[in-house]
Amino acid sequence: MTRFTVVSILPEIVDAALAHGVVGRARAAGALAVGFVNPRDFTTDRHRTVDDTPYGGGPGMVMKCEPLVAAIEAAAGDRPALRVLLSPAGRPLDQAQVRALATHDHVVLVCGRYEGVDERVVTTAIDLELSLGDFVLTGGELGAACVIDAVARLLPGVLGDATSAADESFSQALLEYPQYTRPPVFRGHAVPELLAGGNHGAIAAWRRREALRRTARRRPELFARHVLDRAEHKLAAGLPELDVAARTTVALVHHPVLDRTGAVVTSAVTNLDVHDIARSAATYGLAGYQVITPVESQREKAAHIASLWQEEQKEWRASALRLCTPLPAVGDAIAALHRAHGHPPLVAATSADPARFAGARRVTPAELVAELQDAPGVPLLVLFGTGWGLADDQLPQVSRIITPISGRPAWNHLSVRSAVAILLDRLYGLRDA
Repeated sequence: MTRFTVVSILPEIVDAALAHGVVGRARAAGALAVGFVNPRDFTTDRHRTVDDTPYGGGPGMVMKCEPLVAAIEAAAGDRPALRVLLSPAGRPLDQAQVRALATHDHVVLVCGRYEGVDERVVTTAIDLELSLGDFVLTGGELGAACVIDAVARLLPGVLGDATSAADESFSQALLEYPQYTRPPVFRGHAVPELLAGGNHGAIAAWRRREALRRTARRRPELFARHVLDRAEHKLAAGLPELDVAARTTVALVHHPVLDRTGAVVTSAVTNLDVHDIARSAATYGLAGYQVITPVESQREKAAHIASLWQEEQKEWRASALRLCTPLPAVGDAIAALHRAHGHPPLVAATSADPARFAGARRVTPAELVAELQDAPGVPLLVLFGTGWGLADDQLPQVSRIITPISGRPAWNHLSVRSAVAILLDRLYGLRDA
């Protein structure tokens, strides 16, 4: 049995929230124990004071060390307990953390109030800080109730069907598929016919595909952490929400670009740019890689470089270089994508200079992916400049400018090959957290 002890000056809030429903029944049956310790019981003045004004001035009050630490120590007892502070400064609570909490025999949940708790409480008496999200509540009590409710669902004997906790949102870095029950038609909206057909294999496939679809549309940052297995790759094939990378083409522009004086010039094609960017495009599942130069001999050079690599015995490298297409101008690239996809592409540009493309809408990589997920079939063309960057006043087709890549130093002179790889990873790379 997992035991929770809540340290709070308003324990009735948590107790009331956990008195009913599944958790209430689990408490009554002894599958879950919830106790309370009030810091006011560890004060020494007649007003039972647990807060004081902050050092350094400022609004509000801060919870004092002495009564709160004493309450935490009493709640933890002699046997080791995990001591958790509910705080906006904590790590965001997710299902993986919920599963980790469920492995502990005893968890102490500490509820802050006012402007927060004295930092020395955290230093001396807290093992983990957790937050429900990027917002602020009046206290930690509702957060504590949420933690207990989420953990309780994973404990033996709490849910009627033990598989319910595994087959739901966030259990595998995916949102849960849509659910339906009677009546079969409600206000003109029918239950999907497949769900009533009794083909359990087809139903399972439909549910998995809908979980993928829903997660990609609503939580792209969550979907980015999910590694598709072989079966899911088949299920996802053709879903517009999941094929943004397959609608994306990168273009390395050699004209119009700027030189160091700001003059519009045409830069030279290099072997490494052709080879390395093609490999990046293949790594992230892109539709193609275009080398843009008006100089015919330079286009022939790019095609020759690509063909030499394709003659290698290594198919993985050859397949990447087959993505490379030399074209005379950005307009030709746009026209080629329009023909291939049946829609004109959304054209985005990159620049280390935030002043470039002043008329284009600024977007983050996540915002750009989300926009394309809501525009099924529309291809994306991402322009990268050589030389000293794209000549923005000669590229009116650009409607989006992607937020620049930069580190903490002011120095910002990445090679274009590095910039392409970093941006593609931000757009389509898997995420560990």
